[in-house]
Amino acid sequence: MLRSAFLPLAAEYLTLLHRWLQQPHVREFWDDGDRTLEQVRAHYFAPERDVLAFIFMLDGQPAGYVQAYPVTTEGDYTGWRSETGETWGIDLFIGEEKWLGRGVAVFVIRAVLAHLQGLRPALRRVLIDPEERNTRARHVYARAGFTELGRVELDGKRLVVMRLDVNGDELP
Repeated sequence: MLRSAFLPLAAEYLTLLHRWLQQPHVREFWDDGDRTLEQVRAHYFAPERDVLAFIFMLDGQPAGYVQAYPVTTEGDYTGWRSETGETWGIDLFIGEEKWLGRGVAVFVIRAVLAHLQGLRPALRRVLIDPEERNTRARHVYARAGFTELGRVELDGKRLVVMRLDVNGDELP
């Protein structure tokens, strides 16, 4: 049985995160332009970031990155918030190539959701916004229980906004 853990993003993971962000399989859909170690440090370790960021582990080894952020009453996703409780958005990628194509993505997403619920008991909805052309991610998110809400264009990209509603401590 695969085991997962989530470690808060810390300075000791800077080099690892930088390496992952340069990988072609990551940059295909997660290209924030951060190429140097200093750019990654400035972006991902900025004190003003309103993001919960983690390195996720699979079987005791660093496997990827996940971040979660509150969906507030101001912003691009306001209209898709839950009417009750908290709504959070998540973004994630598998950084280590050895985990690609092994069917772990749904497991990782469910583990992320359970971890986020543990941190945010008032959580009622989770949003994720893969690029429209990222059919593989959209398929995985649907298998994890997300349903499509709508589409939006942000920063020149067509995104598919998907949601997963949770009820207290239950995951679908």
